[in-house]
Amino acid sequence: MEFREIDTNIESLFTEYINEWYANDESVVPWTTDVKEHGGFQEMLVMQKEAINPIDADFVKAKTFVLIVEQKIVGAVNVRYGLNNFLRNKGGHVGYGVRRSQRGKGYATKLLEYALVELREASVEKALVTCDENNHASAQVILHNNGVESNAFISEDNEVTRRFWISL
Repeated sequence: MEFREIDTNIESLFTEYINEWYANDESVVPWTTDVKEHGGFQEMLVMQKEAINPIDADFVKAKTFVLIVEQKIVGAVNVRYGLNNFLRNKGGHVGYGVRRSQRGKGYATKLLEYALVELREASVEKALVTCDENNHASAQVILHNNGVESNAFISEDNEVTRRFWISL
């Protein structure tokens, strides 16, 4: 089991991983790994590099990691080292996703555990982790990682985001 940032050395592994998301017509989570949204693999890498030291005041420092098991990327996690208004309501400090063929095997728990260690090492004292109201599996992962549910965020479209705080 290996956690690492995405780079050109794992482009073929990443392409195989991301194609499963597209083949299942799913929204890619975390968004930072959606190469279609970023205009291609190289452009995604540039965006991720810029996120480490953002120049736009509306953005927070962030890093994206993948989890590799037996030479296959099983999931990814985006760690945000601070919160802006959007993240305080909807996104939180951590966004993670596991490819469909690898769900139910504990990888989401591992991704969140890794992210929490990253945040703790960056001196973040409490992490906000969120999920959609209907995402019961993600809520269980958060609760397993000592999440304490707080007030939900309800968007203008009446979409409910569950919000959990985890003391680090």
